[in-house]
Amino acid sequence: MLQEYYYHGKLLLTGEYFVLDGATALAIPTRPGQRFTVTPYPFPTRYDLTWSVGGVSTSQPISSYSFHAGEWKDPRPGGKPVRDRLLQLFHAAEQLRPGCTEEVLVGKHVDCYLEFEPNWGLGSSSTLVSFLAEFLGMDPYALLAGTFGGSGYDLACATAAGPVLYERGESGRPLVTPIDWRTDWLRQTYFVHRNRKQDSRQGIRAYRAADVAPQVAGEVSELTGLLQATLHLRAAAQLLARHERLIAEALALRPVQETFPDFPGTLKSLGAWGGDFIWALSEQPRERLRAYFAERGYGTFIPYHDMAL
Repeated sequence: MLQEYYYHGKLLLTGEYFVLDGATALAIPTRPGQRFTVTPYPFPTRYDLTWSVGGVSTSQPISSYSFHAGEWKDPRPGGKPVRDRLLQLFHAAEQLRPGCTEEVLVGKHVDCYLEFEPNWGLGSSSTLVSFLAEFLGMDPYALLAGTFGGSGYDLACATAAGPVLYERGESGRPLVTPIDWRTDWLRQTYFVHRNRKQDSRQGIRAYRAADVAPQVAGEVSELTGLLQATLHLRAAAQLLARHERLIAEALALRPVQETFPDFPGTLKSLGAWGGDFIWALSEQPRERLRAYFAERGYGTFIPYHDMAL
């Protein structure tokens, strides 16, 4: 019997880095996500599990991987990043719920279909963690903690129906608050991809190495609350400019606005700074803004409501 699963991608609009230390962040699930189908083998096979990965990019052919159950009990890297990542997840799942992998995975074929380009950084890993946690019957945050780490906001987005406020509680459990955030000025905002994917783990390591004052997380939380409440584009732009300066000063990073000094509006970095998407706010016509970025080599320009769920 065919089983189907679907999980949304994610974008963190405020709170990057500082969400790790309790700051309240504003995050959105994205329309593109990742689909999974699970099919039992119709006949005996020499492998315990087969796994195929495909997606929107025609430049990347479908990749297929085969596994024996014994491999993930004592996983050893084999030089294939996707396969090694899967083995890491299977092994961690087995530690959380002994016996679940043989009970659920053996005798199955899994197909994954990614609806966004892998270098967009919208959550190919978090959607995978969400799927495996549901399929194997365990807490996705525990599976994340035992493998890739991170704040967990991306797992909240994977199953959210709209924007959320996300906070890591003192107990380590996430506090996820769905919000009805449909202010008009969002129609004048756009997501622009910077043509490269930033390594989130590297960004987290740099943040941990920095000597950041404890009160900065509180200031980030305050800006998140103010942004959620504002009704006007210019006020939102001022808040995001403050957010950008705050993080730039705390981590000695260069604000993205300095890369585009003549942009007719406000730009904010998203996620780990230096890659993935930036958020553009402007009163200029959409096509003029699209042309501005295209002339500079940035062809992925997506209006907010085309990206956000």
